[in-house]
Amino acid sequence: MGEAYRKIFWGIFILTFHINLGPLQILPNFVGYFLMASASTMLFDRHGISSFRNAKHMAAFLGVLSLLESLYFFMGQVAFALYTFFGPLLFGVLELLFFYQVLGGYAFSLENGGHQEEGERTRSLQRKVTVLLAVQTGLYFAASVLYLTSFLSFLVLFFILMRIYLMSIFAQLRRDEDGKGLEVREAEEESYPMNQG
Repeated sequence: MGEAYRKIFWGIFILTFHINLGPLQILPNFVGYFLMASASTMLFDRHGISSFRNAKHMAAFLGVLSLLESLYFFMGQVAFALYTFFGPLLFGVLELLFFYQVLGGYAFSLENGGHQEEGERTRSLQRKVTVLLAVQTGLYFAASVLYLTSFLSFLVLFFILMRIYLMSIFAQLRRDEDGKGLEVREAEEESYPMNQG
């Protein structure tokens, strides 16, 4: 299942680093969100844990919102004031909930597999990520409301560092899952000759 966490990693990468060709973004944000929704679907299909299904719905909703936003701006329309004001808050809250659900689902899958200690470490990580994302979203919203433009520059740096931190988390989850898959395959290969004899 490391492939699902790899997709989430690349989804975060696409959301964080933009490559533009003139005014056109090569990989728009909605591609990253749909990639994350696809990964959540893979995780739900494998584990059947409702947290992964919830994460899929949130990522898909973010993807649709981002697609509509991209089409709106591509057509040269100016965003209406309410969206400009509350859009970043909505995206921030939904992203926070997505990561909360995915990390919670991963912790639950570990606990169901008998890995209580790893599950508890993941729950601790889930709480830390949730607090950091909540602080980031709250500060961004407050700075936007109060028009603190110099503070927004600092928040952009914090935002990028937070995304890099999330990418490192999902890179580690991918390695952990790939390692577990390798252990299972090696155990099957060791038991296979015994079954033949």
